[in-house]
Order: sequence, then C-alpha cells, then structure tokens
Amino acid sequence: MIRAPVAGMTEGPRTLPEDTSAYLCRVLRLRSGDRFVAFDPDTRREADAVVDDATKAGARVTIGPLRDAAVVARRPVVLVYALAKGDKVDAVIRDATELGATDVFLAPTVRSIVRLDEGKATTKEDRWRRIAEQAARQSGRADPPRVALTPEWRSALERAANLADARFVLDPHAGEPLGPRLGAAIARDSSLAIAVGPEGGLAPEEIEQAELAGFTPASVGRFVLRTETVAAAVLGAVRVLQG
Repeated sequence: MIRAPVAGMTEGPRTLPEDTSAYLCRVLRLRSGDRFVAFDPDTRREADAVVDDATKAGARVTIGPLRDAAVVARRPVVLVYALAKGDKVDAVIRDATELGATDVFLAPTVRSIVRLDEGKATTKEDRWRRIAEQAARQSGRADPPRVALTPEWRSALERAANLADARFVLDPHAGEPLGPRLGAAIARDSSLAIAVGPEGGLAPEEIEQAELAGFTPASVGRFVLRTETVAAAVLGAVRVLQG
C-alpha cells in the first residue's frame, strides 16, 4: 500500500503540501479516486485516504478515521552519531530509520571534519528530518526517528542516556566485544543507545565522557569499519536480535 506523511493530520478534506503532492501525483501517478495510507510522523497515527483532486502542486485528499499506526518501534533505540562529511549522515539516517532507530542525536567531536554554523545547522536538521520521513514512508513504519543536532558530544550522550537503559560506545580499543553485551541487553528487553564516533575515532576524553554518562565501551571486532558502515551493522544486529 502506498504511504505518505501528513503532518498535523485530522479526519476530513485537506490540501497536501507541494512535496507530498508531487510524490503522490507526479512520481506515483495517483489520480482522483486512488487510495493511500496517510501517517502523521508526530502523533504516530495513520488513516486511509483518497485522492479527490490529483494536483501536483497541492493535491486535495480526504482523510478517513484516524487509528494507531500498525508499524512502530516497540522500544527506544537511540543512535548518537558524530558529524560526518558529505552525504554520509543522509545515508546513516536512512539506514537508522529502516532499522528501527527511534532517535538520532548528531554532534561534533574533536576529530570531526564537519563544523556547521547556526544557520546551516537549522537547514541541515530540517533536511535530515525529511529524509527520516521519506525512509519511514518507504519502510512502512509510521514513527520516523526524532533527529536532533546537538552542539556538543557530551550533551548528545546525556540526552541519549535519559532514553535508554543499556548504553554502548563503540571503541576499537575496548577489551569487551559488543555482541554478548548487546544480546544480553536485548534479552532483557532493554531500551538501547549506541554511540558512534567519527572516522578518526573518539578522543580519550570523549570515551571518558561516554562512560560518565553510563555508556560501556565495546568493540565490534578487528576489522576497521567506516562510521556509516558500523552504524548500519550494529543497528542491523539489534533488529535481527529483537526479531
């Protein structure tokens, strides 16, 4: 079934924003009378909807009775991710959404190459939230992760710590492997937080900050992985183990 995000969704007729209209009417070529499922990313509710007027710039639709969304994350899975260059963050947010993350906190670190001023930060944050909504639409879930750009690594860790019982910071030099600890946390039905550093790794003081926030340093093995690869690998493992 075709799905589309509709913010502030209420039952009855409404005009969709231009980007959603273009997706439904130009990309998918829906016409008057065609049906789709609308979901509200903020309230985690959904509804059957019908296209009344297939206009690419502002389609008119009628939203049916609202219901709780059928596909949402069962427990918090939080990703703390160091800012990366290029389109790596875009890819990580897509993967995190498809793999069930509920929150993504992005933050600069000592070895991060990217530095965003306040104006660019707001633009980037809005873009990443749209990417999460699009990935949720494609993956069938109605609860895209909340995406927030935080000014400091420490503050991102603290925000994540408030949402998760079991917390891990990935460190290639850690003596403990992640696998057994992650499996045990999932077996306990714990909420999770995973912190991933930049390409150059986290500085010692950043590992210490993570430990002070209750994160356990853990390694994913001897292979050196890119930051976007390790984020997808760990979240993929969480999804498989959670069933």
